[in-house]
Amino acid sequence: MGVSRVVMENPPPSQSLPAYTEEVLEALKPEIESTANGLPRDQAETYLDSAGFEPATVDTALDHLLNNGYIYIVNDQIRLTESNL
Repeated sequence: MGVSRVVMENPPPSQSLPAYTEEVLEALKPEIESTANGLPRDQAETYLDSAGFEPATVDTALDHLLNNGYIYIVNDQIRLTESNL
């Protein structure tokens, strides 16, 4: 019998983040990284509001980041996934 080859296709590229979500993530990274245990969501929202982001934008962006694995929550603290450090 001959050797059969299985060609694995690359998975489809992950969906890119909307620009406003990337901006929220980039603004939030230093705040989260400066803590040992993450950042409470309300504190993150307050910081982003002071950075000039609209509350609706912040809420939508944080939900998008959470639902797509860019951030996660432990004990009500927002943390960055390892790939985003």
